[in-house]
Amino acid sequence: MMKQFFIAIGLIISFSVSGQNANDPAITSIKANYTMASIKAYQESAVLKVEDYYNYLNLLSSRTTTEDLKTEITGALFSLFEDNNVVVIDITALPPTTIPLADLVTKIANQNYSFTPYNYENSIVATDFWTTKYQLTIEYKETKTEQICFQRVFFKPMMKTFGSTKKEVWALFLGDVSL
Repeated sequence: MMKQFFIAIGLIISFSVSGQNANDPAITSIKANYTMASIKAYQESAVLKVEDYYNYLNLLSSRTTTEDLKTEITGALFSLFEDNNVVVIDITALPPTTIPLADLVTKIANQNYSFTPYNYENSIVATDFWTTKYQLTIEYKETKTEQICFQRVFFKPMMKTFGSTKKEVWALFLGDVSL
């Protein structure tokens, strides 16, 4: 009887240990896996993703970009985000409101907007994200406006397949944009 009790306790412990996975906050915490110097380097890479986001929006808004290229650009733009249903600022509206990213892409198409982000500042790192604050200049026809934006940037582990090998890698994704 006592032997069965110890076997049951052993099984419970082994199941609870094996049940811990990549979704465990202690395992997926940025600070638990990277030094502050490494995190700063990833934050600098995230700034490049924010710049890519606005460069893609500029190309989609341009009347001179071909439709075939716009299709490719749209795919590249959405690949910057972990979630295609992300909500961003409708930077074309006065005052700005929130809008799904897909709607913003449709709204700016062939309108010749110009978006220029600058003056970046990263927040303190949370468990799996930080916020990048930046200023954004929006030019449309003769009008030029300025906004201060807050872009959530996620940095988390994910499984990638390289041929027949699976490996956990950490990836940067843009998240929602707010004022």
